[in-house]
Order: sequence, then structure tokens, then C-alpha cells
Amino acid sequence: MKILIAEDNLRLQKSVGMLLKCWGFDFDTANNGQEAVERAVANEGKYDLCLMDIDMPIMNGCEAARAIRRELKYFPIMALSGNACIEEKYAAAGMDDYLPKPFEADRLLGKINELTIKSLKISFRKNDLHFIKEMPMDAAELKELRELDKKGLAKFSLIDADHKFIAHKNLQNKVSHDFIAKGKLLSEFLDRSEDDPGIIHLYSSNLHANKKHILPETFQELALLEDEEFRNYTTKSEYPEKEGPDSK
Repeated sequence: MKILIAEDNLRLQKSVGMLLKCWGFDFDTANNGQEAVERAVANEGKYDLCLMDIDMPIMNGCEAARAIRRELKYFPIMALSGNACIEEKYAAAGMDDYLPKPFEADRLLGKINELTIKSLKISFRKNDLHFIKEMPMDAAELKELRELDKKGLAKFSLIDADHKFIAHKNLQNKVSHDFIAKGKLLSEFLDRSEDDPGIIHLYSSNLHANKKHILPETFQELALLEDEEFRNYTTKSEYPEKEGPDSK
């Protein structure tokens, strides 16, 4: 993940950079709003987030955010400022969130994790399963993804298809376990879309999916069971070895 730090205070710029490095994030820096816009344009599509100071020389943070929104595809921007009384102004400039200065490291990390949530596309080619992270299309989708994450859910779609669904956030590991660790041809899970819930059957051969519609009371019961099951799919290291012909 790559983050752009726009901050004219070199001491704070260095402090934030040290934190990002400790957390394993890559980053670039800009000393004013104009540099931030130039960096964003030169590296279009490469930044997952911009941490934008407000009171900067040459071009302030609000002006820089408006310029980025005019010129580039969407990516999240968070205001960093000691002036909380004009928080609405930051939103009007196209920023997605606000963190007041001074801030604690844990608070910054929490905000970064919230703002860099992405939807995922599933691709299965030549017996190789891929989950491709996609930047939110706009602020509204980012808000949707943040709300889903709070519920332990995520937004998925199938590559080369229009089919989208909401599922448990551990789905990536569950499908990998079914198709790769266990060698299954079919993976089943719940589509938790509020307007059209059901059971999805996903086939590994061509990522064809179909959905079985179920009653609301049945869905609630199955969701509880799936929550319990999906706790087993947290990391790939916990998967059993692929089942062979001698497996019992």
C-alpha cells in the first residue's frame, strides 16, 4: 500500500513517515499542496490514500484536494489539521475524513485501515485463484465498504462478469481453501446483500455463479452458522494440505 503525505512541517512529516514505515506502508512526501497535486498526477493510480495537511504554503490542503478531485480518478483523502471547527469545509473540498492534530499513532492507523478498504474481484485462471483489490469508485462506495467492514462483510465481484455480492470478509480464504487446498469444483457461501440475500454456488471451472433465493428466517439461521464456520478461515497457514486420493 502506498500513501502520499502532504505536510509542510518537516518534523511532523518525518514522524508520520516513520510510523508508516513501521507499519509496512510505502509512502511519498510533499511539502505543500501544489507538490501534492503534482505527485498525485505523476503517480496516478498508485496512491491508496493521501494524508493532507490543511495550512500549507503555495496551495493549501483544501485547494489541493479540489484539484486532485478535478484531475484524477478517485482515491481517499484525509485531512490532518488542528482546526476542527471547519470540518465541513474539508468534506466540501472532497476529503473523506478528518483527523485532528495532535493525534495518537493508534488513531492514525485506525483511520488508515478504514479509508483503504477495497472491494475484491475474483479471478480463476489455469487453476490459479486470484483476489484483485479494487479502489472504491467514489466517496459513496468507500462509505459503503467502511460500513460493511464494521459488520465483518466485504464486497466482491467476478472478473469479466457483472455479478456482485456482499459476503463474509473471510470469503477470500474460504474459496481458496475449497478450490486449492481441498481441490473442490464448487464453493458455497451466503450473499448477504440486504435487498437480495441467498446462497451462491461458485464453480471453479469458469467462475460461473448462480444464486438460490431463501426465506429471511432461513437466511438469518444460515448466517449465524456461516459466521461460526468462517472463523476457521482467517489465514492460509491454517489450511489443511490438499486432499489427495489417499485422504480419508
